[in-house]
Amino acid sequence: MINVLLIVKRYSGDYALVNEMARLDEQRFRCVVCYLSGERDGKNSLDDRITTYYLGLKNNEISPWNSRARKLLVDIFDKEQIHVVNCHLQRTIGLTVAAARIARRPPRLLATLHGLGSADSWKRRFGNWFLYRRLDRVIGVSEGVRQDILRKNWGLKPDKVVTIHNGIDPTPFLADISRAAARRELLPNGGDGCWFGTLGRLSEVKNQRTLLRAFARVVAVKPEVRLFLGGRGELEGELRILAKSLGLAEQVVFLGFRRDVPLVLRALDVFVLPSLREGLPLSLMEAMCSGLPAVASRVGGIPELFGDAEIGALVDPKDEACLAEMMLSLASLSCEDRSRLGSNARGKVLTHFTAKEMTSKYATIYADIYEAGHFG
Repeated sequence: MINVLLIVKRYSGDYALVNEMARLDEQRFRCVVCYLSGERDGKNSLDDRITTYYLGLKNNEISPWNSRARKLLVDIFDKEQIHVVNCHLQRTIGLTVAAARIARRPPRLLATLHGLGSADSWKRRFGNWFLYRRLDRVIGVSEGVRQDILRKNWGLKPDKVVTIHNGIDPTPFLADISRAAARRELLPNGGDGCWFGTLGRLSEVKNQRTLLRAFARVVAVKPEVRLFLGGRGELEGELRILAKSLGLAEQVVFLGFRRDVPLVLRALDVFVLPSLREGLPLSLMEAMCSGLPAVASRVGGIPELFGDAEIGALVDPKDEACLAEMMLSLASLSCEDRSRLGSNARGKVLTHFTAKEMTSKYATIYADIYEAGHFG
């Protein structure tokens, strides 16, 4: 039995990706999850399935120099007899490496990076040069992330950095939900025009300002269209004001945080993701699995999701006119043609981006590293 510890920076609610990463073959692996910050709230479905730890550290305590934080991790390594540690996100690596160096039985170490820009300054590159030498593997959640890691860091051998694509459980997005019923639930009397939508934090990196301005161009040609923005964030107030100033008060709907994502996606005709940076976005995966064509940024791992399949359009996220043109093009298609693109999108996810595929690849790496460690 290989004991695997997943270290996550923060617990902020039941998170599907972590839940799936922890779903390893129980005949070969025992998985433990540790959240460095955040408090247990009784709503994490992992609590009923595996051993979970909530260290409750403050943000400034997640540091290799924090002796208390180091000891908390070492205690988990020793108590759970951990063989392999996979720390998620850049911020967790330093503390994990420091703890492993003083553990009675040091585990093998991996790090999974989920986004771009983990080494955008010389200080970060120097720190990474020191830390990454102590990792057995560095994993990027897309080839785009892997290439970013190799390009910006010093002295990393290509075979040490690998790609394991994120994956989702497709089941909730294959449910037979009536589109008409979903539309009535989302926006009664919303009309029969093309419904666009996006999901994600309302923040700079998600680029919703450009989306709103591009959508205004679409409305000028097709006033019956709608745009749904799901999520909350620091730009919500500003985006509401922008939508109103663009004369879009009737066409743009702010959904806030939603737990019924499959229902929301079923009501849409086209998914739009104009992010400035992305590793491999789960929201786009979920939309594609729901059978939606998409307009998305040509950044990070998004082109890998599209591949060679005819799914929609990739655009420069800063090109407002091109974004509007592609949205208008999809809005002008027949329902049958959009359905064909959506079927291609669903097939791409079901073939290459499922949670089962993802966990199988993690299991292979864990086993390889465990065997290389010569544990008894």
